[in-house]
Amino acid sequence: MNIGLVLGGGGARGLAHIGALRAIDEHSLKPVAISACSMGAIIGAAYAAGHNPREIYEIVDAIKYSQVLSFGEKGGLLGSKGLAKILSKHLPKTFEDLNIPLKLTTVDVQTGSLLILRTGDLITALTATSALPGILSPVSYMGRHLVDGGLINGLPVDIIRTMTLAPVIAIDVAAPPNRELSFETQKPSMLEQFSKLVKERKLSFDKLFKRGLTIELFMKSYDIPQKIITDMRLSLHPPELLIRPKLDNQFGVEDFDKLEQAFVLGYQETSERLDNWNYKK
Repeated sequence: MNIGLVLGGGGARGLAHIGALRAIDEHSLKPVAISACSMGAIIGAAYAAGHNPREIYEIVDAIKYSQVLSFGEKGGLLGSKGLAKILSKHLPKTFEDLNIPLKLTTVDVQTGSLLILRTGDLITALTATSALPGILSPVSYMGRHLVDGGLINGLPVDIIRTMTLAPVIAIDVAAPPNRELSFETQKPSMLEQFSKLVKERKLSFDKLFKRGLTIELFMKSYDIPQKIITDMRLSLHPPELLIRPKLDNQFGVEDFDKLEQAFVLGYQETSERLDNWNYKK
């Protein structure tokens, strides 16, 4: 059966999409259109390019995240050149080269408006939809400065409705807003961590951001309104099937070392939901 597929953003939590895709394949469901954001857009683009879930898993597993990160770009602690280099090894240059139509969400930081990307430079578009404000630098694209579409539309079910009349399955992996923060344990500040790693030339995503209180507080201030916005959009544009893999509340957007755990949880929840899905046209 043909379906429209929506893959939400969530940083490392989005690795659960790989397991979800395996379950979708095993249930003989065929995505004929994909709308996505952030990590969901990256996984969705790999799938739309013809990589099967096993291949996507192997690609992600082989990535050394110290190679993904780069300095020297305005508007964020980190740039996108490293990510673009990794993506260009495995994905085609343009949207038009994909086997499945893909649309992804970004936000123009100058106008505050949502921008849907669907044609042209695929690699730059993927870095734009993944550019978490304040952490990753805005990406220049078509004369605009773009950041993560999750600010406005992190689970674009409304977008998929413009692409296909097929039933829609949406996979939501966004971080929950009820994740508890620890204000009791004294930890180095973000700047202290950043300076230390630069001096030691040991930059790594998990070391820089993992559980630092400043970053935790920043991320939670992002997660809370994102959840409200997503729920409002879902009430207006509900999918035929909404799947939320049971990732632990403390599974952070930076936990890229938990690939296997995310994959298994994405696969298990999606398989179970699809086993019990009695869609009627």
